Amino acid sequence: MSNPDLLILYEHPLNERTRSLLRLEHLFDQTHYHLPLPEVWNSRAAIDGLLGVINIFQRSDLKGDLIKEVDRYRKALHRIGETQVVDEGRLEEILDTLDLVYSKLQSRNGSPGQQLRRNTFLMDILQRSTIPGGNCAFDLPQYHYWLQQPSELRVEQLQQWMATFEEYHDAVSIILTLIRDSSDRVAEEANDGIFQQNLDPQQPTQLIRLFLRPDLGCFPEISGGRHRFTIRFLAANETGRPAQLRQLIPFNLATCVF
Repeated sequence: MSNPDLLILYEHPLNERTRSLLRLEHLFDQTHYHLPLPEVWNSRAAIDGLLGVINIFQRSDLKGDLIKEVDRYRKALHRIGETQVVDEGRLEEILDTLDLVYSKLQSRNGSPGQQLRRNTFLMDILQRSTIPGGNCAFDLPQYHYWLQQPSELRVEQLQQWMATFEEYHDAVSIILTLIRDSSDRVAEEANDGIFQQNLDPQQPTQLIRLFLRPDLGCFPEISGGRHRFTIRFLAANETGRPAQLRQLIPFNLATCVF
């Protein structure tokens, strides 16, 4: 269990805000991975990620949540710096990043992606994407035309669209980094394939991080809230319904509170 390269990491959010942050991170990662690559399928995957980001921001006031969270971390880290012995250089670096992100978020007018939601080309793709196979060539001939343009033009256009979310991407990244770094992982064991732990509701846990050896042939099913969480380990089964294991399962666990 000492070699992290041999472990699979599973993360589970314990509140809606962290759930949204993880989904945004996933979509940002997907888009930025495929964006610079030249193939048509890369551009399609990048567009899908971009539209997912637009959709998430359209459904909630995440801009306000991000501003509040960044400000909360700024204040919390200032208090830590005044009351505890810390690496002052590292703390100052983090605070400078938070201050910059906070300033950029405050300076942005309107809701995230508002300009892109007025883009008929993107919104047509978004609307058709709810139908299985709905964004193929005969459904969206203009999209098909765009996909046949030189890769340099597609990449440039995608970069312009993604630049709309640069400040929000930075905010998501720094918040999730601080959450993940707030707790060290410890060795645990699940007796009879199940593990439960009570939580302090006065210090809400944001995220559960579980590290598991792949050779155990199982995966965790995590559920929980403010007061406790439960982990059940299920046997991996690609052809049938996974069943809970009834044996001792060793794993590493981090409960991220910050």
